[in-house]
Amino acid sequence: MAERRVIDDPHYTTPIYHKAEAAHIIAVPAQTFRDWAVGYARKRLDGSQVVSAPIVTTLGPVRARGVSVPFVGLAEAYIVSAFTKAGVPMRRIRPAVLWLQEHIGLPQALASQRLQTDGAEVLWDFGRMSGDPADQDAVDGLVVVRSGQQVFRPVVRDYLTRVTYEDGWTRRIQLPQYGTAEVVVDPWLNGGQPTVAGRGIRVTDIVSRLNAQEPTQDVAGDYGLSVRDIEAIRLAA
Repeated sequence: MAERRVIDDPHYTTPIYHKAEAAHIIAVPAQTFRDWAVGYARKRLDGSQVVSAPIVTTLGPVRARGVSVPFVGLAEAYIVSAFTKAGVPMRRIRPAVLWLQEHIGLPQALASQRLQTDGAEVLWDFGRMSGDPADQDAVDGLVVVRSGQQVFRPVVRDYLTRVTYEDGWTRRIQLPQYGTAEVVVDPWLNGGQPTVAGRGIRVTDIVSRLNAQEPTQDVAGDYGLSVRDIEAIRLAA
């Protein structure tokens, strides 16, 4: 099926997470996620102001303190976290993402499969065409040339290989912080809540039993998981 140029499936566009919840799922600080979602304005010591626009998709909650982050926003933030873990500062990531969106031609380019296939080359072009040396430095932190091709550096590539695409868009993300336990988020599975792949078990169900002081071995046996997996879930949750 051809890639949809605009995400129109409610599984992607309906808000299902609070900002703090989405931050926890992708293992970034809540304030960091909020900065990505709504932007910020801060004063420097010299009195000048730094204004930063949002970089991930959110929608206004239907009710006060309601959910505001759709799955597509979570997917975008997951990739932004990969860029930051590669050591690129947010002030350089934002212009690069705008360039990606413009030249890939998709408003949610970070959630598109084309990020994996074309993204490194697009960003390489951005670094070479920008008049700002800092932009080139930012791209150098994300992209390398191997065998004459522009490819993402290993830290970003690791994040991308954990993404499964369908119809050109992110369908499932395997969360790296759970280690050997294959925990995924998929908007078609348990409402997008972190779930043990292949078992359909929500992480929150496992954690609630552990918090009730049930023995790890019993929980592992009931769910057909290893004790190692249960311990990995305990540490990451």
